[in-house]
Amino acid sequence: MVNRARGGLSRGLRVRSKFPCTRGAAGWGGARGTHQALDDHYAWLDRTAPTNHQLLVYLPGNDGVPANALLLQQQAARLGYHVIGLMYVDGFSLAGLCNGDVDPNSCFERAHFEIVYGADVSSLVTVNPANSIVNRLTKFLQYLDVNYPTEAWGQFLSDGNPSWAQIAFGGLSQGAGNSAMIAKYHVVARVVMFSGVTDALPMGPSACHGAASWLSRHTTPTDRYWGLVHDRDPAYPHICADWDSLGMYAFGPLVQVETNAPPYGATHTLFTDLKPQREGYNAAHVSTVIDFYTPLSPDKTPELADAWRYVLTATGR
Repeated sequence: MVNRARGGLSRGLRVRSKFPCTRGAAGWGGARGTHQALDDHYAWLDRTAPTNHQLLVYLPGNDGVPANALLLQQQAARLGYHVIGLMYVDGFSLAGLCNGDVDPNSCFERAHFEIVYGADVSSLVTVNPANSIVNRLTKFLQYLDVNYPTEAWGQFLSDGNPSWAQIAFGGLSQGAGNSAMIAKYHVVARVVMFSGVTDALPMGPSACHGAASWLSRHTTPTDRYWGLVHDRDPAYPHICADWDSLGMYAFGPLVQVETNAPPYGATHTLFTDLKPQREGYNAAHVSTVIDFYTPLSPDKTPELADAWRYVLTATGR
């Protein structure tokens, strides 16, 4: 077990990181060898920020780790969230597995479902219940509640399970799709999608028009979905079409963040054309949230900070 606590990032902001595999009451079950994707989880809390009584769970994209998007997690904590950057089994390239499938909609749906819930429904991914997103989140919350009782992590548990209505999910790329999968079956506080959903699902007759797919029906109300995408992202055509399948354009069109200001006409769909800080527009897909690529102002603050704040805090209509 690895359990590290670090402080001093700023006044009141606390971060803890934890290896996602322990044994015993707070564990994930089974021996270490049965586990996958063992990079650290992160937990953030800003004691100086008025709490919004919500938890934000950040889910990285394919082959990603929570440590790659610390700036977003820090900002969310300063906005009053309890924050968890959750490591999960994200090593499967769903595009590589499903884009050529005879039924890509079913392929993507089953893959996301197995990654999130650990049910054996996909022949292309292998995630057991112990390593599912839901179980890892549950066990990490239980661990935080037991070890840091004064930080109120237990408010996000109900009878030992996630208290979904108090939890917002945010994810990059595949993490956005997994967030949408959770919101399909549970009413959650918010869904924030960065450069996602990327699933190559049925599309409508014109640009950014979706069609019936696994995204079309969901338990979480549509006004709780928010998105940010780069317009030079190779997956942009599918992302903006998938947002239409979710019903997000009911609240306004896509709005460019660097040529507009919050509240962006109250839209739920934002895009940027800012140049990533490294590798030019080749890094467009990950630049919406990954620290190494997201564009920075001269004072080293993220240029997308206003957009992040908006998608994390704006109220639906």
